[in-house]
Amino acid sequence: MTEVAVFESRVNKLEQDNRRLKLALGGLLLLLTVVPLVGAVIPEQVPQIITARQFRVIDATDVVRASISNSGITYYDRSGTKRSNVADAINYWDENSTVRVLIGDPGIIYADETGNVVWRTPER
Repeated sequence: MTEVAVFESRVNKLEQDNRRLKLALGGLLLLLTVVPLVGAVIPEQVPQIITARQFRVIDATDVVRASISNSGITYYDRSGTKRSNVADAINYWDENSTVRVLIGDPGIIYADETGNVVWRTPER
């Protein structure tokens, strides 16, 4: 084989390898483009009913800030201390976990920091 024939053979092999590489790269790019589009086309399935015993809302530091359960809706402060509850009545606790306000069947009751009733709605 002459040098020209060897050179021509090597160039043909390089061109063939180049074509294969371009096809493989094009196929990979097509695949990477199609996969996210397929996920976007699939309709989002929304459940009709969600069943749970309790729902909790947590903040960025994983502290429970609110909860909904069969005992009502409860709100917590940044330290996780229960501050208010809405159920048969509305209760509000201070930072020392002392009930300060109660709104319910007995009326509206306001207590001081020791829990002693300071004011209550008049009896009817």
